[in-house]
Amino acid sequence: MTTGSRLRTLLSSGNQFLQAAFTPTQILLSFLITVLMTTYIYYIYKKTFSGILYSKNFNLTLIVIALVVNAIMIGISGNIVLSLGLVGALSIIRFRTAVKDPRDTAFLFWAITVGIINGVAYYELSIIASLFISLALLIFSKKESLEISYILIVVYETDLFPKIKKILEKYSWSYTVRSDTHEGKNIEKAIEVKVEPDTQEKVLKEIRELPNIKKCILISSSGDFVE
Repeated sequence: MTTGSRLRTLLSSGNQFLQAAFTPTQILLSFLITVLMTTYIYYIYKKTFSGILYSKNFNLTLIVIALVVNAIMIGISGNIVLSLGLVGALSIIRFRTAVKDPRDTAFLFWAITVGIINGVAYYELSIIASLFISLALLIFSKKESLEISYILIVVYETDLFPKIKKILEKYSWSYTVRSDTHEGKNIEKAIEVKVEPDTQEKVLKEIRELPNIKKCILISSSGDFVE
């Protein structure tokens, strides 16, 4: 078989596949399933969010992105020329909005994946994959909440660290000095500690009762202050 005949055979088989366009009913079904699944993603994102400020707009964007990608996949599934044109057009798009949390990037990819898979009517894979992803998120976010780390910032004048160590050994699972700054008579230490949520106040109270303590605050890994 010559190269020309092979090319004609390949194009012929490709055209047969691409001509299988979606019917209006199939398009509606694809969008409906995508909306239901992205609503599920919306709930998982809100349920597992552990940052400082929850963004409802970002969560709604996940639904819109999945629907847009779904529409693109349906559109290019029946036209090879359109598919090549969209690939070229989308390749020059640059997004300027910074995603600060890597976890948000994972949700973006999840929404895009749902849109792509539903766009080719592979609903079983979309549903099963989403269930496994959400299960992993729920399990590991729960574990993280049980083992939350805090940064204890203490400023004092004299060498009180041995006494601070005794308090930390009494209430925390572990602690690590992350920074040690000396400025004149003042000593500032940033200590990473792991304590139970109900013992935070006890740690702060006992440290503040020590002499020559100028500052004592506890900051969670999400950026929240514990006064």
